[in-house]
Amino acid sequence: MRIFAQVWIGLLFALLACNATAAPAVLLSIENKVETARAASTTWSAAQTNQTLQVGDRLRTHRRSRALLQLSDLSVTRVNELTVLEIRAPSTGQTGFLDVQSGEIYFLNRERPSTIEFRTPVASGAIRGTEFHLGV
Repeated sequence: MRIFAQVWIGLLFALLACNATAAPAVLLSIENKVETARAASTTWSAAQTNQTLQVGDRLRTHRRSRALLQLSDLSVTRVNELTVLEIRAPSTGQTGFLDVQSGEIYFLNRERPSTIEFRTPVASGAIRGTEFHLGV
């Protein structure tokens, strides 16, 4: 019975750890003025390091500001100044979806090539590889 309880507790901790890292994106670092808005909200608030971003959340950087965003597949996206983007739900089999309304992002994944979808006001596509620069 004791082994069963230990296994059950171990599974519970594993599930909690998966839920903690299940966020589509995490803000690793911010420089100067970076703001976020929760899904379906029009109110922008100051971003915080290690803040999680869920589907529908938006991120914007001001002049001379930037942010480093880690997506759920552990790839890193640098968000340059004057950028506005939204975290969207990925299509089946994709690891992420960014709706870049304006600005520049730089995508980097040193581990393995992954597929990140993106949409801009004039185009949409997918990043299939390890490095990509997108400017709108």
